Amino acid sequence: MKTAAVFLAGLLVLSARAEDAPLVGEWKPVAAGVSRGSFALREPRLIRAEVLRVDLTAPGLSLVTTGGNGEKPDETDAVVTSEFLRTEGCVAAVNAAPFSHVYKEPGGPEDVHGLMVREGRMISPADGRPCLAFDRENRGSVRDVDHEVVKTAVTAVSGFAVILRDGEVVGRDRNLHPRTGAGVSADGRTLWLLVVDGRQKTWSGGCTTPEMAVWLKRLGADDAINLDGGGTTTMVVAGKDGKVEVVNRPIHLGIPGRERPSGSHLGIRVKPAGP
Repeated sequence: MKTAAVFLAGLLVLSARAEDAPLVGEWKPVAAGVSRGSFALREPRLIRAEVLRVDLTAPGLSLVTTGGNGEKPDETDAVVTSEFLRTEGCVAAVNAAPFSHVYKEPGGPEDVHGLMVREGRMISPADGRPCLAFDRENRGSVRDVDHEVVKTAVTAVSGFAVILRDGEVVGRDRNLHPRTGAGVSADGRTLWLLVVDGRQKTWSGGCTTPEMAVWLKRLGADDAINLDGGGTTTMVVAGKDGKVEVVNRPIHLGIPGRERPSGSHLGIRVKPAGP
């Protein structure tokens, strides 16, 4: 009981901080409708995090997931997030749904866990996990998967659990890990993608899902989901010079800075403005 009380007290402290200064001090433009920020904390442990804020109403903006691998085994092929961004012509991307196999190098077949939809086509079927879904109007939502979601989603990726629902923290996993999360505003028009580095004591110690939920709420989200994490947690953006920048510090195979091949990603595309 004492441990639970301490944990809940910690959550109250985190929640109180939501009324302090903005979590992200400066947002830097990545592309039309997409901006990037970061924050670092020293309490309750050393934490470093990167955030993408996406205006889902921005003209020419769309979302895309990993494509299927055709007649090969399983559903997709494992690629690192930076390669996914290059191949798909995205301005930014993160890892997304959980998957079965951890490979040292890219290329192996992957069984994606839960619903994944790309451009209206189902790549992976639902398995009871909740999902982050986008409809034809680009409106985002965190949903329990049902027939309606499968029918209407143009883009969707699954996660482990809902961690924020109607502004209430419902995340329960207290283990410290690198994590990737996504939050949406109450009107479904703004998306936040958050990655928190971990397993690197002098860099960042990771976080719990209640902590991630509090940070996403503080950023403006009403609902949020915990996506795949651990050594897979990665965020990349396209630089102005054409080079891909890995903006966080992944830790594949325990090696800081090394990307893990993932079976599922979520990328943001922005069409150039017309004349």
